[in-house]
Amino acid sequence: MEPMIKLENIHQEFDGETILDNINLNIYEGEIVTIIGPSGAGKSTLLRFINLLNRPTSGKIYYLGEDIIQNRKKHHYYRSKISMVFQSFNLFNNYSVLNNCTLGLRKVLHVKKSEANLIAKKYLKMVGLENKINANISTLSGGQKQRVAIARSLSMNPDVILFDEPTSALDPEMVKDILDIIKTIATSGKTIIIVTHEINFAKNISDHILFMDHGHILKFATPDEIFNHNDNERINNFLKKVL
Repeated sequence: MEPMIKLENIHQEFDGETILDNINLNIYEGEIVTIIGPSGAGKSTLLRFINLLNRPTSGKIYYLGEDIIQNRKKHHYYRSKISMVFQSFNLFNNYSVLNNCTLGLRKVLHVKKSEANLIAKKYLKMVGLENKINANISTLSGGQKQRVAIARSLSMNPDVILFDEPTSALDPEMVKDILDIIKTIATSGKTIIIVTHEINFAKNISDHILFMDHGHILKFATPDEIFNHNDNERINNFLKKVL
C-alpha cells in the first residue's frame, strides 16, 4: 500500500543550526497521527513542510507517490488537498464568519457563491456557529475563532487536515470544545496530523504517535507502544513530567 504522504531524508538548517535532521516518515490514508515532544523539537516546522508553507534544506516530500517539492506546477493542487488549522487561527478579521469560510471555495476551487455558502453553513453548524455566520471575526472569542478556522478547513473538503497546536492559544475552558470537534472529524475517515501538547488526547485519538526531540524522530509507534511498552528513557522522562 502506497503512503498518502511520504517524507524522505528531510533536513533543515537555519543560521548553521540543524532544525530537522534526516526525517523519514510514511503516513497512510485515513490515519490519525499526533506529533508530540518538547517545545523547540521541530514539530510545527515539520507540519509546515508537509503543507509546503516552508521548504526543507534538502529531502523529498511525496503525495500519493509524486514528488511535490519538485513539481511546482502542482503546488496549487496539492495545497487544495492538504488543509491546515493554525494555533493563531489565521482568519481575516475584517471579513464575516461566512466569508472567511467561503473565500477559499470561491477563489481557489471556483465554486459558485450560492453553493459555497451552503457548504460553509453546513460546517459552521457542525462546529456550533450557525448563529454567528454574519458576525465579524474581530467580535469572536478565541474558541469561536478556532471553530471558524476548522469549519473553513472542512469546507475545502481536503484529503488531509493538519492541526498545529489547535488549543495552545485558547483559555483552558475552551480546550475541551475544540478537542471534541477534532474527535468528531476523526471519525470521518480523513487523514489527520496533529501537533499537540494535549498528551492524553493524543493517547486516545491516535493510530500512531510521533515523538520528536531536537529535530529527530525518537519513536513512531502506536499509543500502546509509546505509553505502555516504551524503553526510551528520554520519552519516558517527558511523559512522567506532562502526565
